[in-house]
Formats: sequence, C-alpha cells, structure tokens
Amino acid sequence: MGLTDFFKEQLHQWKEVQIRFEELRNVRTREVGSMLAQYNPARMVSTGAKIDKATLALRPCFLCDKNRPLEQIILPFNEEFDILVNPFPILPTHFTIPARKHQPQAIAANYRLLHQLLTVYPHLMVFYNGPKCGASAPDHLHFQAGTSGVLPLQQHWQQLYETSETLLKINDYERIVLVKDYVCPAIAIISKSLEHDEQMFRLVYDALPLKEGETEPMMNIVAWRANDMFISVVFPRYKHRPDCYFAEKEQQFLVSPGSLDMAGLMILPREVDFERITPTLAEHIMREVSLSDEAMHEVIKHICQHNVSSWKQEPTVSVGIVSAEKIHFRLNGSYLIDGELITGEQTVEYSKGDILWQSAHLRELVFTPKDQESSFSLDDVTIGLNFHWERKEVQTFLGTLHLIVDNGKLYAINELPVEDYLTSVISSEMSATSSLELLKAHAVISRSWLLAQIEKRKSLGKGTDHQEVSTVRTDNELVRWFDREDHTLFDVCADDHCQRYQGITKATSPHVKMAIDATRGQVLFSEGCICDARFSKCCGGISEEFQYCWENIRKPYLLSVEDKAPLGSIPTMDLTDEETAREWILSSPEAFCNTHDEAVLGQVLNNYDQETQDFYRWTVEFTQAELSALIAQKTDIDFGEIKNLVPLSRGKSGRIYRMRIEGTKRSYVIGKELEIRRALSESHLYSSAFVVDSYDIVNGVPQYFRLTGAGWGHGVGLCQIGAAMMGEKGYDYQQILYHYYKNAEVRRLYE
Repeated sequence: MGLTDFFKEQLHQWKEVQIRFEELRNVRTREVGSMLAQYNPARMVSTGAKIDKATLALRPCFLCDKNRPLEQIILPFNEEFDILVNPFPILPTHFTIPARKHQPQAIAANYRLLHQLLTVYPHLMVFYNGPKCGASAPDHLHFQAGTSGVLPLQQHWQQLYETSETLLKINDYERIVLVKDYVCPAIAIISKSLEHDEQMFRLVYDALPLKEGETEPMMNIVAWRANDMFISVVFPRYKHRPDCYFAEKEQQFLVSPGSLDMAGLMILPREVDFERITPTLAEHIMREVSLSDEAMHEVIKHICQHNVSSWKQEPTVSVGIVSAEKIHFRLNGSYLIDGELITGEQTVEYSKGDILWQSAHLRELVFTPKDQESSFSLDDVTIGLNFHWERKEVQTFLGTLHLIVDNGKLYAINELPVEDYLTSVISSEMSATSSLELLKAHAVISRSWLLAQIEKRKSLGKGTDHQEVSTVRTDNELVRWFDREDHTLFDVCADDHCQRYQGITKATSPHVKMAIDATRGQVLFSEGCICDARFSKCCGGISEEFQYCWENIRKPYLLSVEDKAPLGSIPTMDLTDEETAREWILSSPEAFCNTHDEAVLGQVLNNYDQETQDFYRWTVEFTQAELSALIAQKTDIDFGEIKNLVPLSRGKSGRIYRMRIEGTKRSYVIGKELEIRRALSESHLYSSAFVVDSYDIVNGVPQYFRLTGAGWGHGVGLCQIGAAMMGEKGYDYQQILYHYYKNAEVRRLYE
C-alpha cells in the first residue's frame, strides 16, 4: 500500500481523526513577524503533556502497539519502524513513525531514518523532537512527518541559504552551514549521500553541549528534500519550555516549542494566547529556549575545527608549476630517483598515457634533492596567465620535483615545506624592499589562504584536476564566478590564480626571511576556522565583500571597510546605489591606497606590475566598433551595435556584479565581477567598479564609450597598496590585518 492510500484508508476507518483533519482546513493562522501562529485546540494534549519520570512511569505508552486505539492501522517501514497517521494533526498530512521496540527517544544511532524516509517519500518533511524539546512521548523513540513546504523555514529557505555561512564543506554540494538571518540559532546539513549526511550530523551532534544527567544534547531537527539534495536543519536547544508557560494569569502563554515551532509554525492550543501573541514575544520565546550566542560560538568553533588538522609540525605544500605534453628541465644539483643520482638536462614527454623518460614508460617520476641546496629549473613557465602582463620564463625551484600524467598532459609539481614556499610567494608578490610590517602581514594572509586550501583539498579528496566554475544561466542572463578550489592534483598553482610562486627565480632578501620567521606558523582565524584570506592590488578606497565576487556566502572576516583611519570603519556611503557610486568613482577620496608615492608602490609592484600606471582611478575608451567586436568575441554573442552597458547590481565597494549589455540585436545580463571584467578587455579590466559615459550618439547608438573606474582587482580582503602605505605610516602587521579582516584573530598553528 502506498503512503497516500494508507492515509486515505486510515481516515476512512477512524472517523474521529478524519474530522480533525477536516477541521484543520479551517484552522486559524496569522503572521507573527517572520513566524506563523496556528490556533489548534486539539494540540492541548501534547502542549500540556507532563513528561517527568513519575508521570511517564504511570501512564501506558500510547506509541506501543499494545496500547494503540483499535482503529489505528500501520504501514511498516523497514524492520524497526511503523508509520501511523497522527490523530492530533498540525499539518494537512501528518504521520508519526514510532520504533516497534519501546526505547527512549535518542537520535545519535537513529538519525539515518530521516534520510531513509526522505529517500522513499521525497514529498514529505520529516522532523524529530528531542526528549525535552517538544516530544510528548520521550520514553518511546519516534519521528514525525507531514506535508512539505508549509513551514516558514522551508518557504524562506533559498534566501536563508544564500545568507548562511559555510562551517564545513565536503565538496561543491555537501556542507554544514550556519543559518544566520533566522529568528533563532540553526545549523543546516546539506547532503546527497546517506554516508555524508550521517558524518556531518555526527560532527554537529558532538559539538552540541550535553547537560549533566541528560542522555543527549537538546535539539529539534526538521528535514526535507530539494531535488536530489537532503536538507536537515538542527535547532540547538537550551531549555524545554519558556518562562511564560509557567507564569500565572495574563502572563501565561501555553506554548511548548517543538520542531514545527522552531521551523516558524508556532502552535497555540488556547485562543487567548493566539489572539495576544506578538512578534516580539514570539521571537523572545524562540530565543529563550535556544542556545545562547556564547554557547553557539563554541558549537561553531568545534565544527569548524574539523576543517583544520592538528598541525604538530610544519606541513608540506604541493604546487602545480607547469603542464604540457613535453616538459624540459634542468637538475642544477644531485637528485635521487630509485636510489640513483641524476643531474643535468632532462626531457619528459607524454606517450600513450604514460611519462616517457630515458626510453622508459612511467606513471610518475619523483626527483628528490640530495641536499637542501639542490634546485631544478623549468622552461616555459607561464606567469600572469590571461592577464595583460602574461609571459613565459625559465624558473628555478628548491625541493622535490614530482611529475605525473593526467588527461593527456604531464604536470610538473613542486613539493616543499610551507615556510619555504611562503618565502618565495612574498618575494614574488611584492618587492623585497617592502616594509617589515607589510611583509609580516602578507606572510600571515598567504599562510592562512594556503593552509585553508590544503584543508579544502583534503575534504574534496584527490581526483581529476578541473576548474571549478559556478554558473547560473538562463535565456537572458549568465552569472558565473571562478573560485580557487579547482586543484585536486596539487594544493595550489604557481600563478596569480592562486598566489604568485616563482621559486628562487626572484632573489629573496633577508627582510623577507625575517618576516617569515617572525610570523612562523601564524594564521588568521575566525569562528574556529582558518580564514580564506583574499587580497588584491588596490581596493579603490573601499574593500569589497566575498559574496559579490564568488559564492553567495557572507564571510564574517571579509566585510567591506573604508581604507583609511579610523581602522576597520564600515563605509558611510551606500555604493550599491547607482547615483552614489557614480559620484564616488568620479572623485578621488582619501584612502591609504590613494597614493602615487613611487617608493611605496615599488614595495608592492614588481617590474611587470609597474607597467600599470593608473589604478586608484582609471579610464578606458572604446569606439563603437572596438567595443562591439570585443564583447562579441569575449561573450560569443552577437549584440549588434552596443547601445548601453547598464549596471544592475553593485557590491559594497561599488563593484558591479550584474550588468546588462544592451545591443541593437539583443540584450543580455552577465555577472559576476570577473566575468564582467573579462567581457570588457582583451585580458582583464582593472576592476568592475566603473561607470559608463557614451558620446556622439547617432540614431540612438553611441559611437564612443568611456569607462571610468576605481581600483585594481576584486577588492576583497587586504589591499596591497593600502597595506604598504599603512606600513609606511607606522602601523604594525596585526593592525594592518585587523583593519582588513574584521572579526578575525591571529593564531599560531605550529612552532
């Protein structure tokens, strides 16, 4: 018998319950802030239930088979549970799923049932009430289920998910997130597989506080399906019932929150309470029974720490340097391979799925240096890929050379200790003449970003190298962003896509080594996680927030700040407003990065970077022919002649992340910021913080366009030029870091 037929048959046989379900259609509800109140007098039995041990010992268990009404029929579900129609419904269809064996309410060993039920019945919403969190039968293990999509939590889920914060990520789809813009604390588990669902729930379960004398942490759970994804929202609890439940006279409100209440549907069995409940009181009740902010901080910290290995010693990093069908390199010292010493010129080729070296076909080659001074030099290493300074160089590296084959190409990978890698990165990213405090700050953020990537690669697992491109495409819009979690053959690449790494090709000064040593093992932490510490050349006066450039996740340490004193100030201007953004971009406001001081710029900009003269404010001009041809080439869309470039959405720094291209043949919306920059330049436009002016209009079609812009790069996190100026002004490296990364702290991971 199917679930629908079972439900109909039960109502046909049990008229009293049939009437209750029919009456439910006329039940009174009203909005109470972001919640929905339901007046349901039939729920007085559950709301007023006593669940102390003495009461439970005296009453027969109504979920045990021998004590159920004769009219109640069952639909078996696996070998351990039965499905029953709930005789006191809240939802249009409402089921109880009790265990066949009388046993206490406990979720740890039974969480998988949520996933299993939703696999078989994907149209349901399934929920669990903890022993002292709304369960009227805490002595008998059971779940409940019902109509999906009616709860406010579900109805607002897409918006809630977009503003949530990822605490732990298994892969592109499966993760644990903190639901931030909700009436009470909530943690969501998004999964595809039962295995990952259980693993992530165990992390959440272990992170929740366990009160003395209790059998499990207090919680409610609401779960449902969204296509092939399973969403399970956990509500951590502090107490069973709010104070108003026990109050007297007009101060009393009979509300005993369970899972449905926590999901936004507040059940009130008394009409007087239904009439009097206010949004303020409803929110207060939800907050009162939930974990405090302080307790939630510890929970979040515990979950995030599973992203972070216990670094007892300095880790090793693997860096992808170059890929090709044929790679030429030179061993500048003695290298060991299979116990044999090798040196001098070497060539490897791709051949029939293998590496061809010295007439041998191999799956991989590892050249291990005999001593720390041995180095190898690789020919034709590309730097500035797809940027205006792109070129090839011979570059030299210390450490191990690891050659592998994948997808018809050979990959040269450099493996070396993290601190040695960072010494090169800081020298590659900036001039060795930079101030010590700037170099220290950059050492911390480069180390933070690197270790965060290593942890993400571990969670993703090793596999085929690919570029992670997240795309939302419709007939009229393409929104695409390119993130850095795209390497699975190695931890990071050597170019600007990750962090510039050029081995010992560039000279390393004692100044850089001093900064690395002074900050050894130090990283930025936020809410128990290593920070994904982004940075760019020049923010343009106000830094951008993460979600406007990449995934729609607001990271608490990558917030928009004004690049001036007082440090860490939130912008006073609303640059998401078009008129305000135009006025600001066309001006030249005070900022640390608003400088033409050649000594300061020389600290940050290497020779090829200094080819870029204007960056704080810049202009680019196009003729109609140039712009229409460029956009057609970069987007592969024939717009005809370009009539306008219309900013639709701007981030906190004024950077456009949705823009409509209007042509004589068609219009189309593109985003995010890098996609916009690529569409308007042969390589990359300096930034997407720009305004458009058009001139010499003929029959509604401009013949010339001028783009006036602000900043260089995405603008998220540390502004390198601004940080260089801060160092010159006497700020120390921690002041620089806390200016650009709010809500973060510097912590040492290893000695």
